[in-house]
Amino acid sequence: MLVISEAQVRGLLDLDELIAALEQAHIQFSAGRVVMPVRLVVPLPEIQGRITSMPAFMSEEKALGIKIISYFRDNPKQGLPPILATISLYSAETGGIEVLMDGVYITAIRTACASAMATKALARPETPVLGVLGAGTQARTHIRALSRVRSIERVLIWSPTKVNAIYVREELEDELGVPIQPQESAEAVVRESDILTAVTDAAEPVLEAGWLKPGVHINAVGSHRPENREMGGDTVKRSTVIVDSLDAINTECGDILLAIEEGSITPDHVRGEIGEVLAGAKPGRTSDDEVTMYKSVGIAAQDVAAASLVYRRALERGVGTEVEI
Repeated sequence: MLVISEAQVRGLLDLDELIAALEQAHIQFSAGRVVMPVRLVVPLPEIQGRITSMPAFMSEEKALGIKIISYFRDNPKQGLPPILATISLYSAETGGIEVLMDGVYITAIRTACASAMATKALARPETPVLGVLGAGTQARTHIRALSRVRSIERVLIWSPTKVNAIYVREELEDELGVPIQPQESAEAVVRESDILTAVTDAAEPVLEAGWLKPGVHINAVGSHRPENREMGGDTVKRSTVIVDSLDAINTECGDILLAIEEGSITPDHVRGEIGEVLAGAKPGRTSDDEVTMYKSVGIAAQDVAAASLVYRRALERGVGTEVEI
């Protein structure tokens, strides 16, 4: 079995390659060529955490794998991230384990690259202003990934904790060569954004539909629990909604489920999956003024596609440590 560390994963993953791999993974998923249940979440209130399993089999690549995620909210008190993850890949011939790798970076970057994939398909060609709500890990990875698919002239960012937005600016402004401008309010970001990415941990909506520019594309990323939402029913109603997985969205996405529950939209409001749009089976954007939204909760096919890419590059470059179990 090959073991690949987080640092090695970072060195092996190219963002452009990952975006392309995710496009193919989503096309296959929406065409029914991926075996993948909705993630299994096991709450563990006794130890203030939860553990989640996300298996998938991609039939074209014969890629079989599973991601295991643990969430322990008090980890930062011990200098650890609240989310930890590992990904294992297995032989499709024998079921034997082939590789075990850290999944923390993959979880962060595949989410952002999936948003970049959707932005490439749904946003207008000219999108000079990127707006970001939230200033954590996903804000950083999204700014990097979205810069790969659109020409961004400036980034507006807001966080409830203002200093976190300043940290993002200090970390990324020189790297990307574009101004990153912290704003005093979410509204100030939303009103100017051509691409808007919401990556907060909010339980209640962080924006209003009336703030949106005509033609904006929204990546709604932060909420992935049935009881939480970043997008209010008015925003969802105004948007043409494309999702990563209809099954996953209908099970665990508060942005959509709560909008249906309150009567803002009907269950058929979601136009389809991003894999259907990429394959040409469903339309994406149909006019310059249309507001489009990619709502994602994250699916196992993304993790297996990313891990398979890492594994191939590791074998090519002789990276990783062989161990016997």
